Amino acid sequence: MLLLDDPRWSDLDHRGWSAGRAAYDPDAPFVPDELRHLLANPADRQRFTALWPYLCSEGTAWPAAYAAVPYLVAIARQLPPADRFEHVFVVGLVVMCSGTYGRTPDGMPADIAAAYRHALPDALILLAEALTAPHDEVATRYLLAAAAALKGHPTLGDVLQDLDILARCSNCGKPLIDIPAPAPRQPSQ
Repeated sequence: MLLLDDPRWSDLDHRGWSAGRAAYDPDAPFVPDELRHLLANPADRQRFTALWPYLCSEGTAWPAAYAAVPYLVAIARQLPPADRFEHVFVVGLVVMCSGTYGRTPDGMPADIAAAYRHALPDALILLAEALTAPHDEVATRYLLAAAAALKGHPTLGDVLQDLDILARCSNCGKPLIDIPAPAPRQPSQ
């Protein structure tokens, strides 16, 4: 894993962070500081929920996400299965946004890419444990999407994640199956 005090973190862009500093978003976090906090406080869901869209959202996994994945797995490992849904989903989302299992952006340092790839099987194990906990239909669908991505099928993961959108009649837009819509997301996501 890339150590949290490694100076290369500054060069790993994420949403709102570019060229070693917060760019257009003055609230953009410094990822290693957030990970350090979450390692010490893994149950701080509010802090995690605020962080992860900076790593991976809107179909994009930014370079910092790949370095963060081993830490996300370590944080999830500290949580009981019922409380790690969002953590393991985000790891799966990074894979889905990458388009190929284990792929990292061109130019990613080899040690970061290797640590990322090494963390993915562990994430799948933690996700399987999370699936045993009670979840509503939407959370189950998202966990299955992440599981598909972590099994090497990121396109299937995308389909499962977007099933509420994709399972509509192309003529009238009526849902073909009754799938609950996901809960509204925070504006920052």
